[in-house]
Amino acid sequence: MKIIDVKTYPTVYPVSQPFSNGMRTTRQRPFGIVEVITDAGITGWGEGTGIAPRTAIQSQVIGRDPFHTEVIWDGLAYMGVDAGAISGIDIALWDIMGKALKLPIHTLLGGAFRNQVQAYATGLFRRDVPDHTAALTAEAKGYTDAGFKAMKMKVGFGADYDIKNVAAVRKAIGDKILLAVDANCAYERSSAIAIGQHLVENDLLWFEEPISSDDVEGYSEIRRALKVRISGAEQLRGHRAFRRMVQERALDIIQPDVCICGGFTEYRKIAAMASANHVRVIPHMFGTAIRLAATLHMLAALPNSPRSHEPFPTLLEYDMSENALRTELALEPVRHNAGMVAIPQAPGLGLEINRDVLAKYTQS
Repeated sequence: MKIIDVKTYPTVYPVSQPFSNGMRTTRQRPFGIVEVITDAGITGWGEGTGIAPRTAIQSQVIGRDPFHTEVIWDGLAYMGVDAGAISGIDIALWDIMGKALKLPIHTLLGGAFRNQVQAYATGLFRRDVPDHTAALTAEAKGYTDAGFKAMKMKVGFGADYDIKNVAAVRKAIGDKILLAVDANCAYERSSAIAIGQHLVENDLLWFEEPISSDDVEGYSEIRRALKVRISGAEQLRGHRAFRRMVQERALDIIQPDVCICGGFTEYRKIAAMASANHVRVIPHMFGTAIRLAATLHMLAALPNSPRSHEPFPTLLEYDMSENALRTELALEPVRHNAGMVAIPQAPGLGLEINRDVLAKYTQS
C-alpha cells in the first residue's frame, strides 16, 4: 500500500460569542485538517495546528508506505516542518493503519484499559457580560446538572477576578465536584504563587499552566510553593521538548496534545517517558471531532494507576465551547452521557467525516 495523495484543509470556525482566557480573546478557531489517500482506497484523517508545506509532503509523504510512521515523521522534521503540522499527517497515517488492519487505534497502541472515560467540562471562560460571577456560577451549575463530576475554569485575569470567581464557582458546585483552574500561561512566577495561595483554598484538582509553558525552573518553584498539583506542557512539540519537564518532575501532570506534540508517534514516546519518571498524563483536547477521537484512543491506552488510592481517575478534557467542527464534522459526533464518554471501537479513529461541514469551514 502506498500514499498517492495528501489533501489539506485550512479550516476556520468563526465564534459567534467571543470568549477569553488569561492571554487572549477567541473570535475564530483555526485548524489544519489533513486527508491522506492510499492506492488501496483507504483514506486517513488527521488534525494539526498547521499544515505542512507541499514540497515537504511531496518529498517525504507521497509514495511512502503509510505504516512507515517513524520514517515519515523523521523526514518531515528533517525538512523543518513543525511538529504541530506533522501531527495531522501522523494521525491520518494511524487512521489508515487501523482501517487497513480493521482495528481501532487504541489496539495498535497496545490495547484499551477502559471502554469509557470520565470527562471534565472545559468552559468557564471570561465573557463580555455585566456580571462575571453570576454568569460563571450559572454555567458551572449547568455542567453539574448535565452530569459532569469535574470541570475546569479559566483564570489568569488578576487577583481580584480569579480569587473571587473561583471561590464563587466552588461554592456553587459544592465540594464533591472536581474543579481545576487554567491560567493559560498568563502569570509570571511570583504572581502565580501569590494568587495561587488563595486559589488552593478551594480544593483544586490542579493549577494548569500558571506560567510560560517551557519554564522548567519556574514550574519547579511553583510546585514547591503551592499545595496543589501543577499541570501543563500542552504547547510542547516533539518528545525531546518534554524531557527536562518530565525528568526534573517540574509538573505533577503533563498534558500533551496529540495535534500539537506530533501525533500518536510522538505521544507514545512522551507517555513512556512520563511513566518512567512517575509523572501522570492527562491529555489536552481543544479541537475538532478528529482531535476528540484521537484523544479518546490515547486515553483508552493509558495504563491504570497501580496505586489504589489515586484521588481521581483518568480524565478526558471535554470542550464545551462553541465549535461546529467538533460537534458537526463527524457524521456521528462524540457525545457524553452524564459526564462519561465511550471509547470508539470502529477501525482507525472510528469516525466518518461530513464533507459538507468540512467544505463549509475550509478557507480557499
